[in-house]
Amino acid sequence: MWHWDQGRLEYFQFDALRQIASYVVKNDFKNGDRSILSHETGLMFAPMNYTPWRNYSRVLKLMLLVSEENNVAKATPVAFLLSNAGTVTCDEYLHFLLCAFTEPSPALANWKPNANFRYPLLFAIKYLLAKTATSDIPVASLDEIIGAYVDSKYIGGEGQEQFISAINSSKDYSSIGRAIPSELRRQAKESLKVISQISYLHIHSDKIIVSLNPADAYEIFDDLVPISGPRSTDRNAEIRRLASLFKGGSTLELDYPNTIIGAVIESGFREGNKIKKTHITIERNSGLRNQFFSANSTAICDICHLNTKKTYHWTERVLDIHHLLPLCSGTRVEGKNTTLNDLVPVCPNCHRAVHRYYDTWLDRNNRKDFISGSEAKSVYQEVKTQFSGLII
Repeated sequence: MWHWDQGRLEYFQFDALRQIASYVVKNDFKNGDRSILSHETGLMFAPMNYTPWRNYSRVLKLMLLVSEENNVAKATPVAFLLSNAGTVTCDEYLHFLLCAFTEPSPALANWKPNANFRYPLLFAIKYLLAKTATSDIPVASLDEIIGAYVDSKYIGGEGQEQFISAINSSKDYSSIGRAIPSELRRQAKESLKVISQISYLHIHSDKIIVSLNPADAYEIFDDLVPISGPRSTDRNAEIRRLASLFKGGSTLELDYPNTIIGAVIESGFREGNKIKKTHITIERNSGLRNQFFSANSTAICDICHLNTKKTYHWTERVLDIHHLLPLCSGTRVEGKNTTLNDLVPVCPNCHRAVHRYYDTWLDRNNRKDFISGSEAKSVYQEVKTQFSGLII
């Protein structure tokens, strides 16, 4: 069973990790000032009676942001890349991480360089992708994934036929998962929530739902391979080795072409770079959209206030969901669910207009993406204040 740093979910959010990365490339996290750290990241790093390093070093090491050298927390190449807004998407980063994360992990005290390594997060995503490609129900509970991992004893790099065989098994994986010791089960579940930030996933009631065309699921599955190589006996050297393998772009083709055909152009963005494609994949995530409107029955656009149900009385609503975080960010997870707080309902015209405004704003500020969630939300508010009403 794999270990994680359970209880720190807020600090594993991609937008938060970008802020932490921006701090660690300029400061020593191990010996730095807490007030400066909290100010620059917007995170508390509680409790106050312990140093941030004592309580959060595992978070940073698990996410390959720092290693220890000469009693200093040294930023890795991954941290430098994440700190540069618009260089790396949430999808690229998390796909790399799940191929790099091993049981045992060099970020944790149980590191054994000569162990028989397994890749639990890689197993999880390949299980989900295989299920999406071959099943009418592209969903699995966290306990089901954990139970399948325990029972199959797969490493994580197995092929489609082996995963399909596991999926078609008559075994009750959910019961097997629930039988895992509670602390290990909580840790495993939190790590699965972290990877649920990937744009084509979302989590609802401890179930991960995949919104991908089966053809895209097959393609991604075949491209995902474990990151191996000679392991260092020193945990921190191993973290540096793994981090050095991430080059700021993915060897995967993360366009999901069959899932969001023409979506970037249709959305109103002027050009379809990888940052914007990540953003659009979230906004076209059918499961997330259904979850949002199940929780929010509104038919009113957040910008122009058009009541689409009354205007187009023959349909329930004509609204999109707009993701308020930076373009490269995934969806955040809180508790058992993908948070809906970063989504707003907008009519298709306003949605296209928002994206055009983003293009103009980013060009004017010589940016590829927004620096933070607060900046992205501020620019969205600019759009709302610039809207002068429907003109006929």
